[in-house]
Amino acid sequence: MTICKTMLVLSSIFWLGACGSDGDSTVTAPEQVLPQGQFSLAISDSPMAGVTHVGMVMGELVMTDAAGDIHRHDLQDMAFNLLDFQGMDSHLMVDSIDLPPGQYHDAYVTTQQGDGNDGCYVEDGQGRHGLHITNGQLPVSDFEVVADQHLAITMEIDLYRGLSNEQGQYLLNHEAMWSVDNSHMGHLLGEVDPQWIADCETTHSDLASAGGQFSHMAYLYPEEVTDINQMADMGTNPPAGFIPPTAVSPMMQDTDGNWHFAMGYLPAGNYRVGYSCLGHVDDPITDEITSGPFVMFKDSGSITIEAGTQGGQQTVHECGNGNGGHHGGMGGMGMGG
Repeated sequence: MTICKTMLVLSSIFWLGACGSDGDSTVTAPEQVLPQGQFSLAISDSPMAGVTHVGMVMGELVMTDAAGDIHRHDLQDMAFNLLDFQGMDSHLMVDSIDLPPGQYHDAYVTTQQGDGNDGCYVEDGQGRHGLHITNGQLPVSDFEVVADQHLAITMEIDLYRGLSNEQGQYLLNHEAMWSVDNSHMGHLLGEVDPQWIADCETTHSDLASAGGQFSHMAYLYPEEVTDINQMADMGTNPPAGFIPPTAVSPMMQDTDGNWHFAMGYLPAGNYRVGYSCLGHVDDPITDEITSGPFVMFKDSGSITIEAGTQGGQQTVHECGNGNGGHHGGMGGMGMGG
């Protein structure tokens, strides 16, 4: 009888314990949802004479966070003509993807090196040629993603400074690229004094191209440049005492013959503008200003690029006496900030 009572007590204890265990298992901690930020990336370029198509083929966006973890976003071999997105126009490559908040570095977009048939390419008056980009990557500057905020960045490519042709194949180097937070950038619209155009062509008539044409160019320099004698050409290794341009843009004429130029997606800050009609003798790699025929004709003075309250503000700059307010159009923003 004692044994039976003992077994009954033990059975009751186990039964009560089992009930308590089942009750505890139904209480689960709520799943923690970590905050995210959004990231967008677009690309834009400056125009370039003599080239009709710059075909880009993008592979993926690669980013490294502060912990060293690598994040990848597949662009699915995205293909487009870079020349379709000039001035304030841009092509949206990455649209509002979610990323954990924090600092990101070593970011880049992979590209497919071209052989003239597949991958990136350039079309000019001599046909279609392969395009190789340094390391097969378009670099993106370091950035920070903030929780519940949208960061929009635009990559700008200055084709005049970055694109070169070597033995029938085009190369695009990183020195002519930058990326900028859309909320911290502005655009430059330039009006050009027609007398500058006439005087430069007259002064350097012996340096006209074979067809008697000149290539009128605007050169943008950092604020460290305070004198025309510091303005280097597009060569990759400027001589001592010279500072290379930040950006270069061809000057264009509207239907009424007014000269103007435009530069998009410039980081807000102070700059200086130079002018020359000898862009056709300015090789993007070699020094032409101390050992060649290139001459900077005019110093157009200093300017301040302002971003405005939401980024993208337009700054109008007059070269000489300007042209009476005619500075062309730059198109619409390809993405919001």
